[in-house]
Amino acid sequence: MSKTDKPLLNSSQQIAHLKSKGVLFNLMSEQDAEQYLRQNNNYFKLRAYRKNFAKYDSGPRAGQYIKLDFAMLRDLSIIDMRLRYVIIHLCLDVEHFIKVKMLRVTEAQGEDGYDIVADYMNHLMAQEQSDPSGVKKPYAKLVRELERNNGNPYCGGIINSYSNGFPIWAFIEVIPLGSLIDFYGFCADRFSMIDMKREFYLLQTIRQLRNAAAHSNCILYDMTAADAIAKPDWNMIRKLSTIPKSTRDKRFGNERMRQLVTLLYLHSEVVTSQGVHDRAKQQLTELLSRMYHHIEYYRSHPIVTSNFDFFKKCVDIFFTV
Repeated sequence: MSKTDKPLLNSSQQIAHLKSKGVLFNLMSEQDAEQYLRQNNNYFKLRAYRKNFAKYDSGPRAGQYIKLDFAMLRDLSIIDMRLRYVIIHLCLDVEHFIKVKMLRVTEAQGEDGYDIVADYMNHLMAQEQSDPSGVKKPYAKLVRELERNNGNPYCGGIINSYSNGFPIWAFIEVIPLGSLIDFYGFCADRFSMIDMKREFYLLQTIRQLRNAAAHSNCILYDMTAADAIAKPDWNMIRKLSTIPKSTRDKRFGNERMRQLVTLLYLHSEVVTSQGVHDRAKQQLTELLSRMYHHIEYYRSHPIVTSNFDFFKKCVDIFFTV
């Protein structure tokens, strides 16, 4: 695709382009929309939410959006922003409590805290040596990551203090999320912990979601896509048994929704602090309130309302206490 295929548009041209696609300006004027694009949002990001709306298949408006107002795009972008903040908070909670669990299990197994990390690094080295392609270098990658952060003002002191070998309580504080999840799976196998192994797979599921939120990627940009890459966790499905199977199957066919609900479930499973759980519930309640603030906008767009309703039901189930 060349520069001329997707040229840079100024705010007035952006409005004109949206109008050519059938976007209406009844709920928000063109002037207010233009000012909003100039001062508050990225046009490329805002227009991503259009994928949640249907188009005319035929007739004089074929290819244009059906009853899509600019205010709806703005509303979804605000909801999505708030959702990303909540995702980050929930993920931070989960990361903290899986670290706590690893330390608790390691102590219960009579480990000294050093051997398990040394064995994990040897495990990575063996993986690297057994890869005939030489492409995957998990050991070298992790070592580079640690070396790169030895001057980091937040974790460099820990890294430098244990240059001759990390104990688990220091190691889990300085490795990136991907390595933390992999190490969690290693611990699950080492101790034959079925619950940890299941949580390991759940952690893998939410990793993309966490990174997307951290990089301010759109989360709710395409709720219509049936693009799920795996089936939802069976134990999670059992907890959602009050929701009709047809509804669950449809909503979990979307990968973003599968990851979102998995995060809710995992948080409810691994967070052992009632105070942290209550705080998360409050954040989710405030998010849901914002989701439904302009719900009248979407009465003609069931894909939006049905996804909001499904998300709310999942929150109610996992955060009832």
